[in-house]
Amino acid sequence: MGVGQDSSLEEGAARLKDWLSTQPHLPQNIHPMLLQRYVHSTGGDLEYAKKIFILGYTIRQNNPHIFEDRDPLGSNVTAILKAIDMVPLPPVEGCDDKYIFYRLVDCDPDKFDFNDVIKTFFIIADLRMIQPDVPMNDGGDVPIFDMNGFTLRHLTKVVLSTLRVYMRYTQEAHPVRLKAIHVINCTPFLDRVMCLVKPFMKKRVAEMLHFHLPNSDTIYAHFPKAALPDEYGGQQSIVKHKEDWFNRIKLQRDYLTDGTRWKIDESRRSAGNDLCGTLRKLEID
Repeated sequence: MGVGQDSSLEEGAARLKDWLSTQPHLPQNIHPMLLQRYVHSTGGDLEYAKKIFILGYTIRQNNPHIFEDRDPLGSNVTAILKAIDMVPLPPVEGCDDKYIFYRLVDCDPDKFDFNDVIKTFFIIADLRMIQPDVPMNDGGDVPIFDMNGFTLRHLTKVVLSTLRVYMRYTQEAHPVRLKAIHVINCTPFLDRVMCLVKPFMKKRVAEMLHFHLPNSDTIYAHFPKAALPDEYGGQQSIVKHKEDWFNRIKLQRDYLTDGTRWKIDESRRSAGNDLCGTLRKLEID
């Protein structure tokens, strides 16, 4: 299937929707653009798309502390959005890759509730999937993590069970094409951070990691300067784009909190859904 063409994406999404209708326990009210993301991210391999769909929704079902009670205007989420920049940046002319920028704004570790951080991450991630201005092209996702202000006290607040869920979902069930991961302003205790993360990281993802020291210009060798925020010598305004995403969150509040789009209904599972049952068991294990 030529997934670079809109018609192919729409055809694949229609076939996934038909398949979903045979799986009554799975959520049926899936946004058409999200179905297209599954087709695009798997290169048109619909069997693989079904597998990561089931795995992703099973992970959601088994981890309500992350994927439920996630009103984007609730006090816990708004507190994280104020304390941390989680900002998808707009496409840069001449570059197919898509950049997402993460950094602490408020460096107080007491405001770093890890479960709420990951919950908020997935709110932004889910919202990105249905934005028509986030292209489905030949490029890939490139998250950029700025470690400025991140301390050992922040590290002690990481919840390992939640980190495991985050790593499992983003590596095995997230319908994106991950291309590279850049970590800038690396701290002297980076080795301790990696000791925490490495056990959950797949080899192919570890090979995508790039580390950059403070005041280093090595990052400019990897993508256009224009893709970076203006504070880093680029042309993107984090303040402007963050405000834009605040507005998108407000507009899409009902989408994010609508359980019919996200929850598995076990009472409607039929005996023949062995694949889903197998994945469910694997996730629990």
